[in-house]
Amino acid sequence: MSSRLTVLTTFCVVAFAVLAALMAAVYASDAVNERQLREQVDVFSNRALLRAELVSAEVESALRQLMSYADTPCTNDHMQQLRQVEEQFRYIREVASIHDMRLRCSSLRGAVDIALPPPEWAYAGGFTAWHTEVGKRGNERQMLNVRLGNHVVVIDPRFYLDIVPLDDTIKLTVLETQDGTVISGWPHTDDALVRAALERTGSNPYFEGRYYVVERSSRYPIAVVAYEPENRMRHDLAAQLRTLLPPALVLSAIGTWLVMRWRRKLRTPRSAILQGIRQHQFVAWMQPLVSLESGRCVGAEALVRWKLEDGTVVAPDTFIPMAESLDLVEPITDQVIRSVFEGVGARLARRRDLHVSLNLAGKDLAGTRVLETLKASLAKYAVHPEQIWFETVERTLIDTASCAPVLDAFRAAGHRVFIDDFGTGYSSLAYLQALPVDGIKIDRSFIRSLASGEEMNKIVPHIIDMARSLGLLVVAEGVETEAQAQYLRERGVQFAQGWLYAKAMPADEFLRYLDRETARTRMA
Repeated sequence: MSSRLTVLTTFCVVAFAVLAALMAAVYASDAVNERQLREQVDVFSNRALLRAELVSAEVESALRQLMSYADTPCTNDHMQQLRQVEEQFRYIREVASIHDMRLRCSSLRGAVDIALPPPEWAYAGGFTAWHTEVGKRGNERQMLNVRLGNHVVVIDPRFYLDIVPLDDTIKLTVLETQDGTVISGWPHTDDALVRAALERTGSNPYFEGRYYVVERSSRYPIAVVAYEPENRMRHDLAAQLRTLLPPALVLSAIGTWLVMRWRRKLRTPRSAILQGIRQHQFVAWMQPLVSLESGRCVGAEALVRWKLEDGTVVAPDTFIPMAESLDLVEPITDQVIRSVFEGVGARLARRRDLHVSLNLAGKDLAGTRVLETLKASLAKYAVHPEQIWFETVERTLIDTASCAPVLDAFRAAGHRVFIDDFGTGYSSLAYLQALPVDGIKIDRSFIRSLASGEEMNKIVPHIIDMARSLGLLVVAEGVETEAQAQYLRERGVQFAQGWLYAKAMPADEFLRYLDRETARTRMA
């Protein structure tokens, strides 16, 4: 594939991915926004209906209470009762008595003589209602009059919708359900739209240019109609796509450039690891090793980490098998040794009771090259050979005849040698007898089983007994609970490491870990 075609293909793939991601994000955002706005309108209309029913209930209660008055109307006693009813109910602004279709007296105006207008609507039980205008010219406002028998109560229709708006786009109206008379509505509400919504049959709520909700009262012939513009809830995806296209193309161009650059730099695994070696990106992290008898840190295992240019830290499981297959383990081991001494070499020189364990790969056991690399660092930092231990996994020791001389050389130089992950390979008493080692490390999978009661629990005592019979030291990996530590301590295991004590950490953090432990020891 030509370079231009590769770039074009990469650009198209990146552009599609960027645009798809942006559209997915916009779609998800729109869906969440629509759901929230619909819930707002639903909740708001329900609250409005509750308020309208509350006002209607007060009107009904007041009128039924007035019906019990059977004496002469508009006397002082009657007027007193009118005023008492007005004061008793929160939403009632005036109470009046009527006779022969004329208003005769009022709780606010006393004796009057005013002709009554025809009712705008009537409903069961003898109730009728109509609107009147009050106030000075140019500042008029409507009041709602409700009549039952010979009494009328007056309320401000705004009480029906006396709730705080959630936003300035929701429109709300209270209607009488028999003929669609508007009882009260918010400013700029389209009466024709709400009447049409009230008369509509079918699903509720619904979209029809707007989002409509119709809430009907089961107690009174009233309903609340709420609506909100549909374009506020449902955005135009085509318009959004046109808006997103320019930035998506810019991001795609940048992404293509980054991908091509990354592709050139990391075209093969070998080149990536070689670049890491050249830039000294392989560093040692320390996981503390603790004496089970004293509970103090006596050393640490150096675990390799690949620290990329952007600060990302890569675990060894990702790259060590690749490095082994590419025959690049030796330079990585050299960098780990250098990193260990640069990080904790000075502390090892001051504390002779501390040690650091280095992991050896199969290639490192082909000869004594590692000892030559190590010798210069020991001299530079004044570290004793016995402060550097070595660990190697069982699978690298299959050929005991060829490995034994190399291990003997490491021990002759003053270093201790341990078999790592013991129990997962070719473990046997004869196998251990054939190898010149100082100890074993029990694999974490066996330690984990201690807390679960699995069948492998039976293996751990066997491994410990095997090591004791040969006079070998034992390190338990993956100790995470105090119960596991106690179990191992009671069976004579000398050392442990795991998350119960600390995770692997950069060298500077390990030094601070040691400082904290020293401070605790002094305080104790």
